[in-house]
Amino acid sequence: MWFKRFLALAALAAALAALLVLVRTPRAGPPAVSAAHATTPTPKRQAAGQVSGAAARRMPVPILMYHVISAPPLGVANAELWVDQHDFADEMRALRAAKYTAVTLEQVWKAWEHGGPLPKHPVVVSFDDGYLSHYTHARPVLRALGWPGVLNLELKAIGPGGLTEHQIRSLKTAGWEIDSHTLTHPDLTTLDDAALEHELVESRRELRERFGVRADFLAYPAGRYDVRVQAAARAAGYKAATTVDEGIARGRDDRFALKRVRVNASDTAVTLLAKLRG
Repeated sequence: MWFKRFLALAALAAALAALLVLVRTPRAGPPAVSAAHATTPTPKRQAAGQVSGAAARRMPVPILMYHVISAPPLGVANAELWVDQHDFADEMRALRAAKYTAVTLEQVWKAWEHGGPLPKHPVVVSFDDGYLSHYTHARPVLRALGWPGVLNLELKAIGPGGLTEHQIRSLKTAGWEIDSHTLTHPDLTTLDDAALEHELVESRRELRERFGVRADFLAYPAGRYDVRVQAAARAAGYKAATTVDEGIARGRDDRFALKRVRVNASDTAVTLLAKLRG
């Protein structure tokens, strides 16, 4: 009996000794931080999948050119300018699958001029004139992708048969960029100086007053331009202008002769991607 009591007391003494060691042992504090680490803020990381600086200044950017986003009626003139809405949706989804991301011309200009950020594979999806199908057919497709469009708006086209002011404001609210395509869509190279200035200056002013947009970019009607038209566009305050010259726009290009990639009724998602890769 006395031997069992002796073992119990020995176990109790060992437990008390272990508890005493734990109480007296100081807890480990946080690792020491040097003064340099304590005062230097953590640098901001660039958003994933973006480029900026010198790389953004050199970035090639395809600027797609669309007109009507609907199936062409039989016998319609310029049927190649009509892209079926289902083909358009397929093309946009194919671009997304190929890792493209839609941006505005303003984003491209900031990248080229100031090294601002761009996605690794940017693309501008632009629409000329101001057709109702830009709102009814193109807008839902781009909205589903979270992409902006660029509307080159001819002021004369607003109203019956075209876009309403409410629809244009809705496109703006959805993130679309609204740019100038002049007042009446003339061949700018045929105008005298006064008429040329009127088309360029007044279209920009009216877009600003009616829709509260900057309208810093111009699309030449029918792609018609020359040195005099380019100079007039600069004098009117535009930052850049797009043409119908075929090709990929690049940071080193003349800002008032930017190329675009025409998308026709005969194109498919496969042929469009081939154009961009070629």
